[in-house]
Amino acid sequence: MIARILLVLAAGFALTSCGSAGTVAAGGSGLHGTVRIAPATPVCSSASSCSKPARGFRLVFAGNGRTVTATTDAHGRYRVRLPGGHYAVRGTRATLPKSGLQPKAVTVPDGKLAKRDFVFDSGIR
Repeated sequence: MIARILLVLAAGFALTSCGSAGTVAAGGSGLHGTVRIAPATPVCSSASSCSKPARGFRLVFAGNGRTVTATTDAHGRYRVRLPGGHYAVRGTRATLPKSGLQPKAVTVPDGKLAKRDFVFDSGIR
């Protein structure tokens, strides 16, 4: 019985973590995706990536008369429920000149969970 419950929970998690847009229950909507830091080191080489997941990164979505935050997990992934509409987006990390979050604005479709990835330019040059 416990094995069956765990199997059902695992299947449900796998379905909700798919990368394509899907319908959110009860007409909800929102975004999911990743945040990466790039460049992550002052010197990049072909042997290693110049970017890394932004762990614990806070995204702030402002629009439609409200502000909602989401924080990334250890793999730089986030998920946030938002009503459909247009939102300005910013990160809460300190920035250097020539650094910042891209894109700075997103559109959330009505009734859908859409994938939107972000890149935080660290300003390292």
